Amino acid sequence: MSESFERVLGSIEKGRIRPLYLVAGDRVLAEPAAIRIGQALGKSVGCEPEVHRRPADLGLILADLKTYSLFAPAKVVVVIESSVLADSGAAAELLDETLEALPIGTGSAELSGAERRAAGRLLQTLRLFQLDPEAGDTGEVLASLPPWAFKGGSRYRKTHGNRPRGPRQVEELKAHLAELLEVALASGLHGWAETDVGELAEAAEKGLPEGHSLVLVESVVAKQHPLVGTLEAQGVLAEVGRVEVAKGGGWQGLELLAGELERETGVSIADPALAELARRTILRSSVRGSSAEAVDTDSTSRFAGEYRKLATTASGDTIDRQLVEANVEDRGDEDAWKILDAIGAGDLRGALSRVRRLLGSAEDPIAARLSFFSLVASFGRQVAAVSALLDSTGVSRNETSYPRFKTQIAPALQSESAEGFKSPVAKLHPYRLLRVYQTACRIPASELADIPSRILQTELRLKGERSEPDAALTALICDLASASHRA
Repeated sequence: MSESFERVLGSIEKGRIRPLYLVAGDRVLAEPAAIRIGQALGKSVGCEPEVHRRPADLGLILADLKTYSLFAPAKVVVVIESSVLADSGAAAELLDETLEALPIGTGSAELSGAERRAAGRLLQTLRLFQLDPEAGDTGEVLASLPPWAFKGGSRYRKTHGNRPRGPRQVEELKAHLAELLEVALASGLHGWAETDVGELAEAAEKGLPEGHSLVLVESVVAKQHPLVGTLEAQGVLAEVGRVEVAKGGGWQGLELLAGELERETGVSIADPALAELARRTILRSSVRGSSAEAVDTDSTSRFAGEYRKLATTASGDTIDRQLVEANVEDRGDEDAWKILDAIGAGDLRGALSRVRRLLGSAEDPIAARLSFFSLVASFGRQVAAVSALLDSTGVSRNETSYPRFKTQIAPALQSESAEGFKSPVAKLHPYRLLRVYQTACRIPASELADIPSRILQTELRLKGERSEPDAALTALICDLASASHRA
């Protein structure tokens, strides 16, 4: 575990008990760390810690902690993923978490357990944007949320070919959410409010009744939140780490997950097996506002779940790569841009392998196939357009240096023509344009001229009823990659 975690745990074991603790980091690491802190607190004050996961109403838990119990000498509560310290970038994920209960049932006046949790997530989303749920008509309140919040977070997009919700789906979601909000308010739910954050800050400053402590476990924390700064200054913030996208590709922080899971299961994992397990399970985050290094937290939970299953089937005390390949379905992250690079480089085998992985990991293969075809079609049209621009501008076809391409070739390809026509690749990023340029330089002009018609034929086959859509997409990739390879 991290130094900050060991420092917090050591302080508790020495009898220095605080009312409020925060454990921040990847859920796979943060949850067991918080449980250990809760157990240490419980041992110090003579009680067993209570654990609440994704509570619908943090206010009720805070109110209970502020009162003495007639039947227990103390209270220690561990709250996992309240999102009380999250920033607005978490809104899309929070709304997606309501889907398990939508549409709500109409046979009972009371919300079920799943519906209460969904309502709590909806109310939390509104609070993230300082919106009062009771400020007016439920439809008007929801309309005050930014449009992107309804279009789906990383899990939704992963299962729908990386596509956001369309206008019709957004309106249907809003209608269900409006009904959920109306029933939630009638049931007296409040989610968490600014008053809850204020009460947390008051608890951190003035304390709770003797022997009472709250441990928050959050995978998403707004770094600039004033309460986070306060807890860090008090020495009660334990940052346990998280998995991130490494600059050179792959994942950074896997050893933290592997170490925690080895401690939990007693079974280690070999480095090649660790890399393969991560490749098959971990995804980049597509949440709005996430950094380029952000990882989908649910995918690290899947990594942990697969690790635990492998640990039970390992013949010895180490998981090897062969065991991973035989037992874990490949549903990891696949970069569509790398597929285009493979096509442009004439690497047919690599391109097809990556495409099979991309489509095979999608829960909605139809949407994923259409989304990827759209990308390939744009790439093909750009290649054909750049080929024509190379003829008309007379620029070099042999440039391999990106800095020189960016300053000398790209401006010529992206500027308006002498007749005042806008370049078809004017808005393309210079690096992507370099890839298109390199492909256009490889493919013979006679074959480039056929690309638009091949794309149209593929689109008709993909959307037709009598042909195999995967075969149609494969044929287009073969045409493009083979043409580049022959050059």
